[in-house]
Amino acid sequence: MTQAIDDSLLPGLFAHALRSDWGVGVLAAESDGKRRYLFEDGRERVLAPDFFAMMRRVETPSREQQAMYVRLRNALLTRHSNGSQSKAPGSSVTDQIAQLRETYAAGLSDPGWDTDVRGELATERTPHHRHAAIRDAQERLSQANLDELIGGRHFGRVWDQVARVLKQTDLVPGSQVKQTPAGTEQERNLALAVRELLYEASPYDKRFDRFLAAFEAAFGAHPHWELATVLSALVHPAEHVCVDLAAFRKQVKASASRRSVAARPSGAAYTRLLAIARVVAERLGAAGETPRDLWDVREFMAFTLKPAARLRRGGERAKAPSAPPRKRSVSRSRTGP
Repeated sequence: MTQAIDDSLLPGLFAHALRSDWGVGVLAAESDGKRRYLFEDGRERVLAPDFFAMMRRVETPSREQQAMYVRLRNALLTRHSNGSQSKAPGSSVTDQIAQLRETYAAGLSDPGWDTDVRGELATERTPHHRHAAIRDAQERLSQANLDELIGGRHFGRVWDQVARVLKQTDLVPGSQVKQTPAGTEQERNLALAVRELLYEASPYDKRFDRFLAAFEAAFGAHPHWELATVLSALVHPAEHVCVDLAAFRKQVKASASRRSVAARPSGAAYTRLLAIARVVAERLGAAGETPRDLWDVREFMAFTLKPAARLRRGGERAKAPSAPPRKRSVSRSRTGP
């Protein structure tokens, strides 16, 4: 019996240890104890059990590899759509787009979405408007400003700038940003970790883990997903996503994936969640709903998957719930590292 592989949103991207000319590949099916992979060069290859170990999972795929993953998965979906009895992974996003258009007829380009969600057309800033938050973060946490503070050994003022940005949003509980680092050394390490997280060129998952460690050393507790991911998402909105754990878990569940989403942040877990956001972005674009950045993707997920954020009976447009609201996105601003 042949069993189709369900790896719909989290990246199941592989590369052969010896055949780099094949490119990356995805697991397409298992049959008679063998595995069949579809590779970047367009060919399918069957591997016997003795050769399974030659296929290495790509733990931190590049943007190009993630785009290839989407193309390979879509090719498999197209091939098997008529014969599969399970829910197609792309059908969840299709249903969600229909829900979005019940409230915002023009989808992500609707003026109502722009005003209600992104806040770009709003006359007054509120905590759930993301346009102002992104501009604020990109100014206060610019590389030049951070370098000036760190160069002057004003380490505590780095976290002060972070707190000022976040206190004007509804993204992170106030109790998490009112904290004071435990000591001078922890204050310094946290400042350096913020700067590294946002602007260094080393692998992002490693920078992410070092920021988590510095935060925990400074405050004696691990940050929740929103605080762990919000800074990169605000400063580099086209490259990073602020994780709403409930929305991401529902997105995975809606896709019929059997994968789980970790409750505690880590660099490896974030890589998988970022891949989810990018896959959803690809599927939105394919349906004519091209997001301006990953805030649009996050808010699309939250709006269509959280009952409190959906269209209310009688055609009234949903108001932003008190906690957590359907987060608003922002700007076509500069990209990240």
